[in-house]
Amino acid sequence: MRRLPDGRVQFEGPGEVPPVSMSLSSTTWNRTGDWRSREPVFRDLTPPCADACPAGQDVVDQVRLLSQGRVREAGEVVLSANPFPATTGRVCPHPCTSACNRGRMEGPVDIPGVERALGDLILAEGVEPARSPATGARVAVVGAGPAGLTAAHYLGLGGCEVTLFDRGDRPGGLLSRGIPPFRLPRSVVDAEVERALKPGVRFAGGRSLGRNLDVDELVREFDSVLLAIGRHLPRRLGVPGEVANGVVDGLDLLSAQGLGDVPKGRRAVVVGGGNTAIDCARSLRRAGFEVTVAYRRGRGDMPAFADEVEEALEEGVAIEDWLLPAEVRVMDGSACGLRCVRARPGAPDPSGRPRPVPVPGTGLTLPADLVVAAAGEELDALGLPAGWVEGGRVVLPPELAGRVAAIGDCAGAAGTVAHAIGEGRRAAAALACRLGAAAPSEDLLSERGAEPEVAGFDRVRTAWHRPAMPSARGREDAHLRRADEREVRRGFARDEAMREASRCLACGTCAGCELCYQLCPDRAVVRGAPGAYGVDPSRCKGCGVCVEECPRGAISLRERGGT
Repeated sequence: MRRLPDGRVQFEGPGEVPPVSMSLSSTTWNRTGDWRSREPVFRDLTPPCADACPAGQDVVDQVRLLSQGRVREAGEVVLSANPFPATTGRVCPHPCTSACNRGRMEGPVDIPGVERALGDLILAEGVEPARSPATGARVAVVGAGPAGLTAAHYLGLGGCEVTLFDRGDRPGGLLSRGIPPFRLPRSVVDAEVERALKPGVRFAGGRSLGRNLDVDELVREFDSVLLAIGRHLPRRLGVPGEVANGVVDGLDLLSAQGLGDVPKGRRAVVVGGGNTAIDCARSLRRAGFEVTVAYRRGRGDMPAFADEVEEALEEGVAIEDWLLPAEVRVMDGSACGLRCVRARPGAPDPSGRPRPVPVPGTGLTLPADLVVAAAGEELDALGLPAGWVEGGRVVLPPELAGRVAAIGDCAGAAGTVAHAIGEGRRAAAALACRLGAAAPSEDLLSERGAEPEVAGFDRVRTAWHRPAMPSARGREDAHLRRADEREVRRGFARDEAMREASRCLACGTCAGCELCYQLCPDRAVVRGAPGAYGVDPSRCKGCGVCVEECPRGAISLRERGGT
């Protein structure tokens, strides 16, 4: 038997041939790739959590880094997309959790709990993004809610000189005036807003369009103007008696309570079914009121977050559905009740929900010292030039493109904080490019090379993932939390957050597990950094073992020479 230079073995006679098949040398000489018809492609896909995130965060990357205890790096990733992670970890409905593939195993990763913990940790550790050199470009942002704050923050980071105008005397908008502290502590909001303003943003409070701020002057004075004025005009009930004493707007009530102005009375009726209505009801329970929420559709149609509704019921809030307000009962100039009529489901309206149809002869009166109108808000168009408003939203003339832009709720965007943050960052990116400033990322996933295809559960190889039950955060008991403004939902400690983060499957994302390298029968996989593996085309015969066994679906098979 003679061993050849390339590693093969040559038998010199029949007697040297073994009686059974066996390996006598390496097979590295066998270039099986020369006859393959298919080839694997190492490519990250979009994780379903990131696909569902309205703010456009790279959820998998920030969760991965936190699971490894790399808090500062995880903070840098999240802050590149969202300046307010401690806030969104508390108030965002987190559609990412509903999309989580682990939800089809032991339960989804508690992404809001992990994000909240990360946000709190980076505040405590003082993690802050660095500002790029100043460009001299001057930008006015009108509205200091989450959309305007986000845009101002990233424009400031990019080197612009930003002036942030707001009608209130403190920045934050809805975050500081419209969300109760039992959901979002003021200390958290204040700390994140302070960090957002640091990179070259000057706040000018007490300024509002049509009163002491002129949009034409802003256009002349600044290189660009961003309108992020939100929707603050209360939607009226449209019933007799609504101007009586004791009838208040929901956002005004929350703002006043935040300043310590507690309303007097014993019984309250809140009209509406959104988050503002539920926040008002829960705040009034803490002020000692008996509270009834009157909603015109069924409970399942309420736009309020389902967990907030559940917590309100635990706290003793009564919900009366299919009720339409008909008249505020007035005695001696003050509200004493709300007369309503029952409704039934009718044909769907443009939102797809059933239109409430009054049922004759079903009137009833809900006793109340306080009637709260929380049925939504509309655009306050005061100070906007004629032709800038269409269909209840800001629509700018084409000739203003590049000079003036509208973002957030005032432009008709979806109304969550996360949507506003995503809008603000994307607007800042577009404007920064035009002004020659450093731009934030518009799409973090594509910038790190992830394909737009979403990694569904069919791409996950569950056998390679160890079972891991979700960690429970829990919430304070209802009888305790009704007594004060303590935060209802508990948070994770650092080690708990790391443990929960480690449950992430990293769907569609190479994690460097090396199973492909270990299982390849032809030793064709070329090792690299996570996300940088490849194949030796001279050895790979396209068998597809790596594709079938990749735990996260980060390898695909294509026809040779395809794309």
